[in-house]
Amino acid sequence: MVKDSNTENRIVEAARRVFLEKGMAGARMQEIADEAGINKALLHYYFRSKEKLFEHIFQEIVMRISSGLKDIFVRDMTVLERLNSIVDVYVDILLENRYMPLFVLNEMNQNPERFVCLLQEHVIIHMKSLFEQIQEEVHLGKIKQVHPAHLLLHVLGLIIFPFAAYPLITKIAQEEFKPFLMNFLNDRKKTVKQFITDALTP
Repeated sequence: MVKDSNTENRIVEAARRVFLEKGMAGARMQEIADEAGINKALLHYYFRSKEKLFEHIFQEIVMRISSGLKDIFVRDMTVLERLNSIVDVYVDILLENRYMPLFVLNEMNQNPERFVCLLQEHVIIHMKSLFEQIQEEVHLGKIKQVHPAHLLLHVLGLIIFPFAAYPLITKIAQEEFKPFLMNFLNDRKKTVKQFITDALTP
């Protein structure tokens, strides 16, 4: 049997929803098959195990982030410009994939070793480069004295938390406030970039 890309995409989308709700440990292949509207045998034909399916989705997420970061780190930029570009990449990805923060947090808690291994290969190398650049620009007086790790955690927290909280907020918010919430998320780029400018400009 030849694998069909539409069926594979349906499986991946269904798995994302089930993994987000149940986590890797709580999800069952039968649930994913039901969610995708296929039988379990066909699901196993496309993905031999739950672990393989989860790995596929998680690597997809990491590679999407990695691809955006590579484009940023091959260009010559100041720290401020680089951080603003990182904000653009992360917010754009999260606007398209609002499930992602909870998915990643689940994986961090369930399997930190696998999470660190993927980050080491695709993301951490860029973060080390950014840390060194921050320290250099602090030394040259181009930006305020700041600890690179704290700065990066502040920026990522400001980006990620509103999206991580979005499923909960939408459940308790009145229907008429939901368009406001989407506008709020769309406005994160401007808000976070202003924070970075205020935090770094001498």
